[in-house]
Amino acid sequence: MKRILLMCFSFSLLFLGIVSSASAVVVDFNGGTAYLNDGTSVTPTNTGTYWYNVDYYVQNGIKIDFIGGAGGIIGNYYGGYTGKASENNSVIHAHWDDLSSIVYSKVDGTTMDLNYMDLTSNTTAGGYAATGTELSYVTTNNGDSMFLPSSDWGINLLSDGITAGDGIKRLWMSNAFDGITSFTVTSQNAYCFGLDNFYIDQAAPAVPEPSTFLLLGVGLAGVGFLRRRMKK
Repeated sequence: MKRILLMCFSFSLLFLGIVSSASAVVVDFNGGTAYLNDGTSVTPTNTGTYWYNVDYYVQNGIKIDFIGGAGGIIGNYYGGYTGKASENNSVIHAHWDDLSSIVYSKVDGTTMDLNYMDLTSNTTAGGYAATGTELSYVTTNNGDSMFLPSSDWGINLLSDGITAGDGIKRLWMSNAFDGITSFTVTSQNAYCFGLDNFYIDQAAPAVPEPSTFLLLGVGLAGVGFLRRRMKK
């Protein structure tokens, strides 16, 4: 009896896990493939190095394309620059004097929901604190745009100890970023610009949605039904 109940409950939880995570994609720049302008490719990791002149990057079915200039930067940029293990974290980084835009899309061309992303730098002064005058945006293929807040360079302390980075700013996206085929990041004046952790096609773990409660209820109802059958 207990074994049957446990199996039913486990199946319910497994089913919920499959439904809730089947389509989720996280792009964290750790383990994907960066294709450089010289024709070679590399695999960035959180504790590795970082590369300039990146033409485009692919991870978990998402392509990130650097448009214009010599390319972008991907890898352990902050930790590699400061030498601090506490800042080891592979990210995407851009210098807007070299680039015109960064375009994100699915490799297969299908639609996606952008749920959140992390901002690590958005500053006009390279390697220093933001001025508050940064003009950076993320825009969908439908034309909906979101202004990106200013953010000091880096995640923790800067290498020279003059100023401290303000950490990571998690940006939650509106429904305008659902069902899009691409989104584009641009900036008019942010010399140092960094992003990490794009969560695509599923909201981050939070309070279960009504549909989740419904599925769990179905599983529990099945357990109750079996218990009644066993008592007869």
